[in-house]
Amino acid sequence: MPGTDWNAAAARLEREAAKYDREAARSKGVWREIAQAEADDHRTWAAHYRAKAKRQR
Repeated sequence: MPGTDWNAAAARLEREAAKYDREAARSKGVWREIAQAEADDHRTWAAHYRAKAKRQR
């Protein structure tokens, strides 16, 4: 998408991953696993967006 600030999008995903990390820290059982998986997923997309931003420079 032209005009997209991929670094800003990646930063937003990192903030959301931190939110899920906090959620995992206070959760138990399957809910902890779900929150950790969400955090990992957000970090994966953040890395993808950062790579995309680097390619567009």
